[in-house]
Amino acid sequence: MEKLFLDELREAYGAEKHQTFLLPMLKKAASSLRLQNVLANHLDTTREHITRLEEIFNTLDTTAEARTPEGILGICREIEMIIETTRKGTATRDAALVMSVQKLKHYEISSYGSLAQMARTLEYDDMLDLLEMTLFEEKDADDLLTALAENYINTEASREYSE
Repeated sequence: MEKLFLDELREAYGAEKHQTFLLPMLKKAASSLRLQNVLANHLDTTREHITRLEEIFNTLDTTAEARTPEGILGICREIEMIIETTRKGTATRDAALVMSVQKLKHYEISSYGSLAQMARTLEYDDMLDLLEMTLFEEKDADDLLTALAENYINTEASREYSE
């Protein structure tokens, strides 16, 4: 189980590192200032997640090695397609971007939830605290995106005419 824990940590680390490149691209593609701000703030949070994972690797006395999961790469390809196929400056594009970012968040929520459970089983209490903190922040980001979509972006997108 320790090897599985380490392998999954590497994937979580790879997912977070990948987002440091992805989030600025998403911010640039978004037209809503609210969405741009959420993405910018999440980039800062992502950097904190990276630091926490590096702390866990140090505690395990191993090198922080990133392995980008195929699921994250698939979602990234989907995001590229959204940017290519939706009209710039529209709430429809923003709605599609929110959905895609939520897919990333759901992937991470699943990963961090599993990692936290493994840490609990392995009695890695210090690591458990860090993982649960990150899990909470990922859930919070997902909730924030949901509220943004429900209260603003989706309403605006529903008013746009498709071409």
